[in-house]
Amino acid sequence: MKNVLFWIVIIIAAFGLIMNIDVFFFSIIRTLITLGVIALIIYLIYYFFFLTEDQRKYKRAQRKYKRKN
Repeated sequence: MKNVLFWIVIIIAAFGLIMNIDVFFFSIIRTLITLGVIALIIYLIYYFFFLTEDQRKYKRAQRKYKRKN
């Protein structure tokens, strides 16, 4: 009797996990997208407000050199 009850509980738990797996994956994807947007905003603030024009030109030249080689 205990063995049957154990397997019923396991089956119900597995069914619940399967039914909620899409919510879990969507929440992870939404978190990663939010984190990426926040990182992009922080980088843009750094790039446009903290770097001087000469530093920006140097960074552009570095990227161009890396693409070339």
